[in-house]
Amino acid sequence: GAMQEVEDVIDALPPDEKTIVRRLRALILDTDPHLREMLSYGVPYFYHHRRVCFLWPASLFPCGYEKPAEKVQLGLCCGNLLSNIQGLVKMENRKQVGLIRFSSVSEINEQAIREIIQEAVLVDHEFKKNKKKR
Repeated sequence: GAMQEVEDVIDALPPDEKTIVRRLRALILDTDPHLREMLSYGVPYFYHHRRVCFLWPASLFPCGYEKPAEKVQLGLCCGNLLSNIQGLVKMENRKQVGLIRFSSVSEINEQAIREIIQEAVLVDHEFKKNKKKR
């Protein structure tokens, strides 16, 4: 199923990317058990009502795109709607998607990532509620 497909993609990653992706994936799924994962654009996406976040390893960057210096990007699909009190989500010049970049596992602040994922899930629930009202 979808979960096995994600596993297969992660298994094929270079060791350093694999370690970071595994840790972040475990954190995401542990923070909110309702999140489902599915490959999209060949990388793991996590969604509930809508897409919440994704993990993009550098070695899977599409051809023609400059590979990021960091090993893995954690993308927040509604980064523009997050409070970002942790100061980790970088918008750069994107309108919607916020990114947190990692070069090693030691850079993962578990508490901060959990808070960000929880907030992203709340934003996702708001979309659902607002849809119902109309």
